[in-house]
Amino acid sequence: MKGSKIKRCGCPEGRQCPRLAERRHGKYGYDYGRLLTTKGVRSLRRVTFDTARERDEQLRLVNDLIGLAAGDKALEARIGDLVWERSKRGGQLPSADDVRRRLGLRRGLDASETFGEAWPAWLRGKRRARPSYARTLEQIGRNWLLPVLADVELDRITGEHCAMVFERIDQFNAEIAAAAAGSRPPVLTGDVRSAAKHVSVATQHRVLAALRAFLNYQWRRAHKIPFNPVHAVELEPEVTPEAERWSAAEARQFIAASAADPLGLMFRVILLRGERRGEAVGFRWSGADLDAGYLTVEKTVLELGGHVVDGSPKTRASARMVWLDDETIALLREHRRAQVADRLRAGEAWQDNDLIFCRADGSPWPPDYVSRRFKRLARAAGLRPIKLHEGRHTAASLGHDAEVDPEIRRRTLGHADQAMTSHYTHPEQAAYRAAANAVAGYVAEAGQ
Repeated sequence: MKGSKIKRCGCPEGRQCPRLAERRHGKYGYDYGRLLTTKGVRSLRRVTFDTARERDEQLRLVNDLIGLAAGDKALEARIGDLVWERSKRGGQLPSADDVRRRLGLRRGLDASETFGEAWPAWLRGKRRARPSYARTLEQIGRNWLLPVLADVELDRITGEHCAMVFERIDQFNAEIAAAAAGSRPPVLTGDVRSAAKHVSVATQHRVLAALRAFLNYQWRRAHKIPFNPVHAVELEPEVTPEAERWSAAEARQFIAASAADPLGLMFRVILLRGERRGEAVGFRWSGADLDAGYLTVEKTVLELGGHVVDGSPKTRASARMVWLDDETIALLREHRRAQVADRLRAGEAWQDNDLIFCRADGSPWPPDYVSRRFKRLARAAGLRPIKLHEGRHTAASLGHDAEVDPEIRRRTLGHADQAMTSHYTHPEQAAYRAAANAVAGYVAEAGQ
């Protein structure tokens, strides 16, 4: 091992100080001698260590780092620059494995990309992500990941760093609960959200999924980290309650009560056919054939950050024809005639978006307003309110109750496989009771 071991103190006697033999007197150091750098040969001497063990480990590390050059003078000079700069004023040198990995990836030896630099670059690369998902990732990064990890070097992120993200969430939740109990506003230092709200277990799992996806990319695709440390994080299991549905009688009651509402016909289609909100709001006349009896899901309407924008179907299976019953077709013909009258009244103010369901000036309905209106109409009809997306579950379940072929139900809902359609199907309680009686009756008949 190249280099000599030394010890110095600040006493007037200098090297002749009689106390230098004492373990806790003075500082330990090493004299490596001639160090090749890009600025020429320098004399490397560092006397900054409290113990001989620390000094020995540092000198051994210097030798290991220089040894990585394996005789390549240009590379040795670059490593020499790293050793010189990092060891100043008692600084810590990177491990030999770290530098070896950087050399293999052809990255700068003394320049490590931080999480805050890598995260936006990763987001920009997700060009195929749906706008709603991309916005969710941006919010997760801004609210939860960047406040904790922004300045952490990417290849030094550990499981502890990942756990700190969720420790911060727990602290916020605890403060929000304490503030509510004390009838005071919560004090959340560093919270960048517009409103202080409790973070559910489901949301925490979304945060974990985003962090896992980002680090998996850095590990498996970009090869910037040696492993994914997020697996050290364990969250409380996410328990998703079964979605609610309306019975056939409740659906009929709502459809009748909301028939005169400007959104009533849209809600009828959702409850009977099971479209997603963005699909129903985005139905176009260009994709409608009322003679044949169907509408087409070609585009959707989304609301992102308060802005209403066009989107595309969620999956390939979502782009589909939606077949209608005779009464709905007749109502759509009447609706079209009324819309033509609205267009004439609006004149130049009419916004021609080709939408089947639109406001009086042709502009699209804001999807969030559509959801709120659905619940308001349900309450006015004397029904227990359900979410608008549970109207889709209702349609799937009513199709099951009506003994519609499973494949037709799958295609109508736009699911890629039958398992997802089954997830959306919730038989009525009477069906479970009938099934229990059927099994008991079958056994009884066998005994006779």
